[in-house]
Amino acid sequence: MRVGDFVLKRTIGEGAFGYAYYAEHHLLGPDFPACVKKEKTQREPFVSMFREEARLLAKLTHFSLPTLLTYMEEGGDIGQVMVQSLARGKPLLEVAAQGFVDDEHILWIMDRILGALSYLHGRWEIVHGDLKPGNALIDIPDHQVTLVDLGMAVCSPDEFTRAKGGTPGYIPPEFELGMPPIPASDIYSVGKIGVFLAGGNVEQGTTPLDMDPRIASLLGEMIRRDPTERPQEADALRDRISELRYQVFARCACLEELKRR
Repeated sequence: MRVGDFVLKRTIGEGAFGYAYYAEHHLLGPDFPACVKKEKTQREPFVSMFREEARLLAKLTHFSLPTLLTYMEEGGDIGQVMVQSLARGKPLLEVAAQGFVDDEHILWIMDRILGALSYLHGRWEIVHGDLKPGNALIDIPDHQVTLVDLGMAVCSPDEFTRAKGGTPGYIPPEFELGMPPIPASDIYSVGKIGVFLAGGNVEQGTTPLDMDPRIASLLGEMIRRDPTERPQEADALRDRISELRYQVFARCACLEELKRR
């Protein structure tokens, strides 16, 4: 099937409201790959949410976020479609399924996620709202992480803004209380991702016994129930992680691709 200038080659993901396909430009082939996302319900409020996601992506230019190449709304089988740059790597969900991750490597993964959040929060006042292992792709050789799926994201939230949803285990407690999404909400979810990667109990927020207590303590701060008691800014948290990496491992860069527990 062809959508605009791109030919859909295979399905790479499916959610409750849409499909994601690996696609190639009809003239340039594999030299110009892309991710094509298609809304599948064709009804409200999902049509509006899909359009809003495309509108948000159109603003963004960051190496840890997908780039919107084009957006279209057609009749028939096509419906709503957005074409994005193809993010390299595998979801953290798949990576951890092959073995839980070493403490040092959890820190650099969280650092990369926080780098993207620093751009979203600081430049655009966007809260991602649905951070989880399935929405972060890791390119292990290049030590890069890409955040995907901004379908739950909100821009410039105020006291009347409500979260659009979330994923059990990773959804911040304030969302369930009807409180507005804030940057600290995303930081909570990053902390839960750290717990998951370590092989801890995500629901309870407990870390494994073999985790360095200083790193476990930082994760504990990130997942406090009261959002005002968590770290508030992604950049400041990145600085703390950098200091912690040096204190615990005597270096701030990992030479290895990935280490397991």
